[in-house]
Amino acid sequence: MPQSTLHTFHDSSGKVTVTVFERAAGNSQNHFIDYARMVPDDMVAIGGGAVGTDTPHGALLTASYPNDAFSGWLASSKDHNDPNPHKMKVYAIGLKIAGMSRNQLLDHLHVARDTSELASHPEAAVTLPTDYVVVSGGFNVNWYDYNPNGGNLATASFPDSAFSWKARSKDHYVASKAVLTVYAIGIKKVLPVGTVEVSIQSEDSGSAGHPNATADVLPGFALTGGGADVHWTPPGNLLWQLRPTITAEQDFTAGSKDHQVVSLATLTAYSLAIRIV
Repeated sequence: MPQSTLHTFHDSSGKVTVTVFERAAGNSQNHFIDYARMVPDDMVAIGGGAVGTDTPHGALLTASYPNDAFSGWLASSKDHNDPNPHKMKVYAIGLKIAGMSRNQLLDHLHVARDTSELASHPEAAVTLPTDYVVVSGGFNVNWYDYNPNGGNLATASFPDSAFSWKARSKDHYVASKAVLTVYAIGIKKVLPVGTVEVSIQSEDSGSAGHPNATADVLPGFALTGGGADVHWTPPGNLLWQLRPTITAEQDFTAGSKDHQVVSLATLTAYSLAIRIV
């Protein structure tokens, strides 16, 4: 199970440090459930992502969200109808802030969450308290407790505003209801070491069967999370990639795909980043 430390970035104040961590599965599986990448003990897992595969048939994302202790990021993926063993990758974005201990930082973070009704196309959104701003978010589609032979796949997980997060998923050719939990990760606007500014950037793809887009991070900010919203029409187009940067340039990449039949779509990728002023 290879684990890598990819890149470290700082904001313009020099107080914010983020590092992107990767874990790649050593063996191919059809389904991954809550595959984890932990962060060092002096950091909090503020964001993350995951990659299934878009070939030859595809393995789609069903979860990308923080664990309860902010010590790691969890992700899930599955093939669907057509078998496609794959080696999933999960990413965690670790955060630390100079002048604050990990426990102090935890005291200034908040996770808001909500769970949808059981549905074929579940959707959920959640809003943070007014003294917080959104810096990341995630989702978890629970399909296996309701139809273990079916599946319900992610189509959206993105910042709905500077204070909220939204997620969506859908079944695909096999009726399979699920419940969807959405997570909004927020940080207090005012910290003991300064005021937090958040930058949310977006980038739209062209129309394609396998659309993808990359949202850059503005200079002076440090990456904390990202997401995507797939604009699909029936039969559907599904997320297989939500990936923080793997290069020395800060960005967040999203990819989706049609599955079994042609179904064009566009998607919007989002990056979230902070600086202290």
